[in-house]
Amino acid sequence: MPALSIEEMDFFTAPENRALILKRDENRCFYCIRALTAENYVIEHVISRPTGNNGYRNLVAACRECNNRKNDSSVEDYLRNLYRESYLSADELQNRLLKLSQLRNGELKPTT
Repeated sequence: MPALSIEEMDFFTAPENRALILKRDENRCFYCIRALTAENYVIEHVISRPTGNNGYRNLVAACRECNNRKNDSSVEDYLRNLYRESYLSADELQNRLLKLSQLRNGELKPTT
């Protein structure tokens, strides 16, 4: 049986693949850049299901607070809110938007 390509892999359901998302995001919240621990993080769908899938392009490591606060906002709107509320600097906002673009373009692949 051939191995799945990275584009076909489920990074949400399998615990070992969830760990790869956390590692890819350098143990930091994708949104607020806060350091993550086993107790304060979740794997978050960028685009909520059922529209979004469980692929690496749609999953990020996030702190529980951002996961709850983002709710069903778009990522762009949520990041701008973090900037307006002084959780992110202007440079950090631009960096997060760049990372989001890289994620969507498949440039932020987890190491498998």
